[in-house]
Amino acid sequence: MTTPGGAQPPTRSWDAAPGAWDPAPHRPPPGYVPQPAQPPAPRRPQYRESGAVRWWGVLIGVCVSLVYYVLVGLVSWSTTSLVSLLLAAVLLAGSAAAVLLTRGDRGMGVGVAVVSGAALSVTIVALAWTVFDLDQVFI
Repeated sequence: MTTPGGAQPPTRSWDAAPGAWDPAPHRPPPGYVPQPAQPPAPRRPQYRESGAVRWWGVLIGVCVSLVYYVLVGLVSWSTTSLVSLLLAAVLLAGSAAAVLLTRGDRGMGVGVAVVSGAALSVTIVALAWTVFDLDQVFI
């Protein structure tokens, strides 16, 4: 450290010389008991679904349902029989999906329910096509 005139200030006997050894770090006094560390904050609970839906379960449910509805469609011999058989098949598959969702594999239940909804939509369209004679509209 220099003074404004550029001269060095006088060194006092109690000042540590540059590069001198520093004394040991400060030690706590005898009998000092440090405060206990704060306990860690409690972790937030993780709420997980008891029966997780897996992608392969959904895929299996979709594939099995598609095969089921194709076989029901192949059994029918007319549009009326197709509509009646598909309505019965949708009711049966919907109840199977409800059982799977509540007591079985939820992924398969979701797959069956999705395809059953699509089959019900196709059935309603086929029924409307037949009832309202929509063949004549597009000719």
